[in-house]
Amino acid sequence: MIRLGRFRPAGATGFLGICCLFFLSPSSYAQDTTRTGSTNAPPCKVADLETSVQFINGPGNYFTVAFNMRNISDHSCVQDGTLYGPSFAPDRVPGEKPFALCYYCEERLPNGQHPAASPLTLDPDQLSHLTFRWKVVAPDETVQCLHPNWMTGPMQVEAPALLKKICSDIDVGRYGPGPFRGSAPMEDQTPDEGQTQLFELTSDRSIYYEGESFYLHASLVEPSTPTPSNTDSCPALYLWERSPDGGTRFDPAVPAAFKGCGTLVLGMEPSDWQSGFELDSGARSRWGGLGEHTFEIFQVAGSPDDGQIHFFHSNILHIQIADASIIPRKWGPMAKGLAVDVTVDKDTFRLGEDVPLHIALENFDATAPVYGPDPAMDPCSVVGIEVHGAGGETLSMYERFPDHFVCMGHGASSRYLKGKVIPLERTLDSEGWLPNHPGIYTVVVTWAPWDDSKNESTVPGIRALGPDEKPYAIARSSTTILIVGRDGSPSK
Repeated sequence: MIRLGRFRPAGATGFLGICCLFFLSPSSYAQDTTRTGSTNAPPCKVADLETSVQFINGPGNYFTVAFNMRNISDHSCVQDGTLYGPSFAPDRVPGEKPFALCYYCEERLPNGQHPAASPLTLDPDQLSHLTFRWKVVAPDETVQCLHPNWMTGPMQVEAPALLKKICSDIDVGRYGPGPFRGSAPMEDQTPDEGQTQLFELTSDRSIYYEGESFYLHASLVEPSTPTPSNTDSCPALYLWERSPDGGTRFDPAVPAAFKGCGTLVLGMEPSDWQSGFELDSGARSRWGGLGEHTFEIFQVAGSPDDGQIHFFHSNILHIQIADASIIPRKWGPMAKGLAVDVTVDKDTFRLGEDVPLHIALENFDATAPVYGPDPAMDPCSVVGIEVHGAGGETLSMYERFPDHFVCMGHGASSRYLKGKVIPLERTLDSEGWLPNHPGIYTVVVTWAPWDDSKNESTVPGIRALGPDEKPYAIARSSTTILIVGRDGSPSK
């Protein structure tokens, strides 16, 4: 059996090895004396905790999902014994009732009651755990087992390949002190077992703006290091992500373009273990919010049927999501009180490198109410984007890389209020306008909202576009970029 572990000293803010065995000093454990009936500490909020997960097969026909929670705040907080969940999707076998939740079943007294238990006080850097357990073998043919795709508890776990089938009611434990006792003590760790980072996780930038989609780059720390999936097959990875509000996810992470995978994202070069590969970060699809987001990737080490499922892991990657409305703007020419801006991070890009566009709109002083596609509900249609060559010609489809993003909208429209900056995040790649050869290019952004004076409602809201309506005004902004060859040469 492969045993992997990683020790995070008290006070560090990184992720606590979900996959690996926990190796913690005695001072890191929340002692039983922290469970007290009276305390002045506030209840623990989700944002106070850093949550990880363990998957344990057995003993017997049982399967356990254990969540370990570290208090990363600067104050003590209380975890009450009352909780709700977990929930599963799907939540039942078709035609059957959902399996019930049995709270504190192991503590039940012969008379059916539960002994009284005080809340658990968790000091900074201390750990607690919570377990959900069920049987994976049906007692008889009358019981149909449920195959969950994901579950929610202290965090959302979308791992159908790791979550075992549910064949019984779910036993819900209490908050307990310290990590789940399936962990190994610190003294059992050897120097070799502490070297468990096999992946390097990086990103092009340390700061992205809200609304941007971006990829993470994964590679082997040592390309020659063998792993269970260090072959030409498609890597089976998981991405752990924690948002600033404490919301945490554990999702499958499929490479965007890998030689061993059946599908690949159009426009991306097929990759392998030696070159590394791109993983969707989940921005704009699985998570959101301003502030620091934390990422780590994992791969099963051994078998998902081992007693405790162990993983290889990466480094911890921290990325800031910033408010795009604070970007300094160079507004284009005013058009009847309207203006648009397009800003890029730099003016030179390598061939194939995506070009992020930080776009902003503002109704400075329109003489009539104006409306158009709702940026929140239908972001794809708010502005028009084109790329022109050095001679001013619009690039043909044969001069561009194919787009590989699908922008989803709901066809909604709304009024654009005066004095409000509306940021939009786009990329040339996602819009299908990324040039496929080096050169000097001009990116042109056009905003053409409609006159809303026919709308008798005094409430800025949603209304349909009339069949014969024309734009109130057309505002434009442009920026020039240089695309050089992959080796940095302007001609290749």
